Amino acid sequence: MPSPSVIPAKQLRSQDTQRKLMAAIHHCLQNKFFEHISIKELCDHAGVSVGTFYRRFKNKEALLPLLYQDFGSELNEWMTQLESIQFATLTEAVSGITQQTHHFFAANRSLFRTIHLNSRLHTDIVAGDALIDRRHLYRRISNILLRFKGDIIATDKTSTANMVVFTMITTLLDKVLYPDITPSIACELDSIALCDELTKMLMLYLIHGQNE
Repeated sequence: MPSPSVIPAKQLRSQDTQRKLMAAIHHCLQNKFFEHISIKELCDHAGVSVGTFYRRFKNKEALLPLLYQDFGSELNEWMTQLESIQFATLTEAVSGITQQTHHFFAANRSLFRTIHLNSRLHTDIVAGDALIDRRHLYRRISNILLRFKGDIIATDKTSTANMVVFTMITTLLDKVLYPDITPSIACELDSIALCDELTKMLMLYLIHGQNE
């Protein structure tokens, strides 16, 4: 049986070490991509020895499940703030959600890139419960649009709102995380123009979509 990549933190000292390392990786991700951060750099920022790190973690990638779970609380806080906005119209809601999402992605670019890439390369970091939480997050965004379901032209309004969220999220992720490679290079708009045009496109789908 293979050895675990991370030893669960049970003692207070181990929990404190884990908190310090997670704070250090969040700090380092403000200026670097995950793959460019060394274990020594993490340990220096955390104030722990490299030996201490290896007593708890097999390698740097062993931090990824903790990072994925840790970021869930930040996502939930952002989502709660988004839900608190009282949009007056469907157009205002689509525009507001698009702009807020772009800003959140841009402000956390390295962290999102790390999670986005490594959740595909290391599928085991996405625990079942965490995956369900992400699905719930998307439903919460869709529910903001469904406040104006009377303006959505579709038989299945929920599926239509979900498609809008999917299109918006994938478009903004690609443009923010990988602006200099395909397919993002096909769009030369700056962030403001991108959000404006994306809003127009999504609104056309919402209010002029075909009935089933």
